[in-house]
Amino acid sequence: MIVRRALLSLVLLLVAGPLHAGEVDDIRHLVQAREYTEALARAERYLARTPKDAQVRFLRGLTLAELGRSQEAIKAFTSLSEDYPQLPEPYNNLAVLYAQQNQLDKARAALQLAIQTNPSYAVAHENLGDLYARMASQAYDKALQLEGQNRQVQTKLTLVRELFGGGHVVAPSRRQLAQAEPPAPRPTKAAAPQPTPRPPTPTPAPPRPTAAPKPTTVPKQPPAPTAVPTPAVAQSEREQQQVIEALQNWARAWSRQDFDGYLAAYSRKFDTPRGQRFADWAAERRPRVTGPRFIDVALSDIRIDLKDDATAVVRLRQSYRSDRLTSSTGKTLVLEKSGGRWLIREERT
Repeated sequence: MIVRRALLSLVLLLVAGPLHAGEVDDIRHLVQAREYTEALARAERYLARTPKDAQVRFLRGLTLAELGRSQEAIKAFTSLSEDYPQLPEPYNNLAVLYAQQNQLDKARAALQLAIQTNPSYAVAHENLGDLYARMASQAYDKALQLEGQNRQVQTKLTLVRELFGGGHVVAPSRRQLAQAEPPAPRPTKAAAPQPTPRPPTPTPAPPRPTAAPKPTTVPKQPPAPTAVPTPAVAQSEREQQQVIEALQNWARAWSRQDFDGYLAAYSRKFDTPRGQRFADWAAERRPRVTGPRFIDVALSDIRIDLKDDATAVVRLRQSYRSDRLTSSTGKTLVLEKSGGRWLIREERT
């Protein structure tokens, strides 16, 4: 799934005076510039004077999450949702944090509260869909552990992994926290009563045919045989799964900043961008992989076209985040099978 940063409207509290509004704006800019330590210090100094400010409390929760202080961030967003239950954003970010800890039931409950608070909050709807997909993937994995030859379950699991990048759901598990401030608190509007839907008119059953005077006994037909994939189809599914696993291993090595693992995903026949020698290209890539303080790479929308037994063309979306850059781009990769492994031979953005 696409890792998408949800950019919400930045609305400052109208009750803040000009000086305070300027301080809030400074904190927000520090968060956007990823100066999280300074942003947290400024936010806590501000809240010591104005402890109920929803904007700065939200920004403080974001900085805690980005600094890896998840429990403190959960506490901050929980407190904010209790004081301002009409805001959906704190519930959404609670769901992200719970999902990162694999507390999927809590994540689901938080997203349902976000949607209940604001039914038009699209980010929460998308996160909830991705959460259900992640739960489905785990259920299919468990089913395969119990019954490894169940082709139907294997097909469903493959479809989920193809759709959501190998089962690593970006949202909410890999979705980045919403870099935004909540709108000013507002009274919660009571939902208008919905009309009770009229039950559909039942379709009258067709009249039964009149029985013949002397009906003959119709022999029972044998059950239709269960469709079994042909060897060619089964082989194609296995190859596609191997391609997906190769790409996920590449993305995981990149995220771990394991340069040897990252480089091992490429064929030595790799078509380098400027026609360089492979060794020169690798030397250029090393600081880009190992240099940032952190990297997170997620793949989604994976579509595979097997050209032949040894060539696959893959179209996907790559979402990249580090302390230096955030991007989401479409890519086309050409992989070749060599020595039983699928390796990247060409990479186009």
